[in-house]
Amino acid sequence: MTNVRTKFWKMLGLLAMIFVIFIYVLFVTELTKAVKSPVFNYPDEAFILTQETSLNTTDNLISTALLLPLKKQGDQLLIALHNTKEPNLVVPLRNVTFIVLLGLLFPVAAFIIISCVVYTLAINYQRSKLDKILMPMCTQAEELIVTFGSKSRRKKSYSALSQLNIYIEDLSKYARIYQINAEQSAFCDKLTSLINRHKFLEHINEQIAIADETKTRCGLLFIDLDGFKQVNDSFGHSFGDEVLIQVAERLKSVVRSQNLNYSNNEEDKEYNLSRLGGDEFTLFIQNIDDPEVPVNIANHVLKELERDFVLGNKLVKISASIGIAVYPDSANSPEALVQMADVAMYRAKKEGRGIYRIYSPEMGSKLRRYHYLLEEMRLGIVSNSFFLSFQPIIHVDGCAISYFEALVRWQHPIEGIISPAEFIPIAEDSNQILILGDWILNEACRQMSAWHHAGMTKTKISVNVSGVQLKHRPIYDWIMDALNKSGLPPTSLMLEITESCFIDISENIIYELEKLRKEGIYIAIDDFGTGFSSLSVLATLPVDVLKIDRMFVSEASHDEKYRKILKSIVELSQRLELKVVAEGIEEIIQLELLKSLGVVYIQGYLISRPESSRNVGNKVLKQGMNHLSHMGTGTWAPSSSHII
Repeated sequence: MTNVRTKFWKMLGLLAMIFVIFIYVLFVTELTKAVKSPVFNYPDEAFILTQETSLNTTDNLISTALLLPLKKQGDQLLIALHNTKEPNLVVPLRNVTFIVLLGLLFPVAAFIIISCVVYTLAINYQRSKLDKILMPMCTQAEELIVTFGSKSRRKKSYSALSQLNIYIEDLSKYARIYQINAEQSAFCDKLTSLINRHKFLEHINEQIAIADETKTRCGLLFIDLDGFKQVNDSFGHSFGDEVLIQVAERLKSVVRSQNLNYSNNEEDKEYNLSRLGGDEFTLFIQNIDDPEVPVNIANHVLKELERDFVLGNKLVKISASIGIAVYPDSANSPEALVQMADVAMYRAKKEGRGIYRIYSPEMGSKLRRYHYLLEEMRLGIVSNSFFLSFQPIIHVDGCAISYFEALVRWQHPIEGIISPAEFIPIAEDSNQILILGDWILNEACRQMSAWHHAGMTKTKISVNVSGVQLKHRPIYDWIMDALNKSGLPPTSLMLEITESCFIDISENIIYELEKLRKEGIYIAIDDFGTGFSSLSVLATLPVDVLKIDRMFVSEASHDEKYRKILKSIVELSQRLELKVVAEGIEEIIQLELLKSLGVVYIQGYLISRPESSRNVGNKVLKQGMNHLSHMGTGTWAPSSSHII
């Protein structure tokens, strides 16, 4: 467009120059004719030159330009007339010039009019020719604009060139918008508009380099929402998305109120705040000059997120767990800084949620141990490094075996026996409990089926079921399939479910458990008294057995308050016709106390440690087939060697 305009003005300048030259030539020609031609006489204006004055430089230039010899008398320029007999007969230059100009008026006016007409015709011709060329371009540009979702700004009175100029301006505007959106989609989270993980790591890498140069400290908050999964499960993912949007806005307000902005321009993206994914957010803190700074900011974040979230007509309460890591104390790279803050966040989760924890090296060693055991567990499941032990639960009168609890053990090739207290939480956290739990259930049912056919027809096998299995396995089909494969009757199986699993149990799981009870399978609440569940759920849950947690048994032997609580639990269970089992019995005084309270089923080291299937078979089966066929179960008398 600029080149076209330049050519136009050059052409216009050239035409103007030609016009001026033409007027000049015409004027000089007519002036010469007026002086030399006999047609022109100026008797009134002519006079005899009496005293001639010399011409100055300006006069000489005028004489040269007019191509006429000029004379001067005083200050007046004169022209000698050539059509007279008197050589000194002259007339003033201005008089002749005026007459010549009058004579040129009409030719010049005609020339101008003709030029304008020709120019207009040429312009119109060029415009029509240009319109034919530009119209397809205008149409294509208009179609592009419509694809951007905008209305066309077509003006019928505009030329194709003007219309195309408008379209180009519109396309330029939409191209800029598209570029901005493309850049944002490349490094921004689409839901919350916060920067994503990749851009955040790139940003803190730059900030860490600056911190190294300036010898300053910086930090990172790893924020994970508590209870967000329940929000998604209860109200749907669209509801959860709205919660995440509001969380992002609240975190932005914390960034502004605490002056944590990376940029003072509100239109720019805030690089110190990011959504890493899911319900995980990170907040970077520059220039930490006081160790309390990240702690104070973490408290502000916790306070902000504890406020109710209002979505439509619903109020949602969630909290957050925060991990804090400081550079260079905790880590020496962006990825490590995020990882260490993540480790600290998990510690906050385990220690109560809704709190913050600062990373320490001890947390790092636990993280390495976690990942090591997780990988070893995967290999151990494949290589059959796990085995079952069986601990008897007996009746205090006669020591008849009520059931065996199947307990999983891990024989590590290097470390030896690894405690279930260490690997079971890792299995549940990583969902490896699903694979391991399948093996436990099938192996327990297989073993109990062998004992059942050997005569222990009234003895049950108990298998622990975790909350992860309840949520990810179709409980009824899963259990019944294991029974069918092993040939074990449903009446010989009991499922132990930790009390905490019943806090937010779904109606579908309750229905599945009730179906299993109708098949003859027993359901037990394990570790009762530690899950903070309401006692009223005992009236509605499909439960047959109540296992009192070992903590109550241990404390009740020397604490009157615990003894009263234990007595209340036993009386309540008896009124609800629930079978009561006390676990963790290790001392005679505990056994006597339980007997006095009416507890008749006990489990613990006082009776027996967990035994291998071979030891169980040797001890029970050698009592004689007649005894087993008559009683349907064996006896397990406490041994002095088992008393601790």
